[in-house]
Amino acid sequence: MERLIMHVDMDAYFAAVEQAEVPSLKGKPIVVCGFPLARSVVTTASYEARRFGIKSGMPASAARRMAPAAVFIESNPQKYIAISLKIVSILCEFTPKVEPYSIDESFLDLTGCPAVQPHGVAAMATTIKKRNRAETGVSCSIG
Repeated sequence: MERLIMHVDMDAYFAAVEQAEVPSLKGKPIVVCGFPLARSVVTTASYEARRFGIKSGMPASAARRMAPAAVFIESNPQKYIAISLKIVSILCEFTPKVEPYSIDESFLDLTGCPAVQPHGVAAMATTIKKRNRAETGVSCSIG
């Protein structure tokens, strides 16, 4: 039997969690990093902040110069872990064979999985995206 693996990756995860928690941040450039800014690096940047050239791993002070109007938020690992666990629990409702790869991505082994039928993998991916967005406020990409 041919193996069927699905990859689920959260979109700009830490920034998306912050935007989901504070809806007024949606659509704004968000930079998640450590503090103080002068000595930390960007953990992640929202898609709005990435338009300014801000990337993960760059000095937060450089990001501040590139986008002075961006909202800089101190990283909150406990919050991101809690949401990640919620996401994994959602994924486990589709198959028990979930392999978290990192805090914001997982692989699902759908080989022989009855949940794939009768509508197929694309329909399952759409359902996962909708559930994830509705229950966590975070969007994901699936392939």
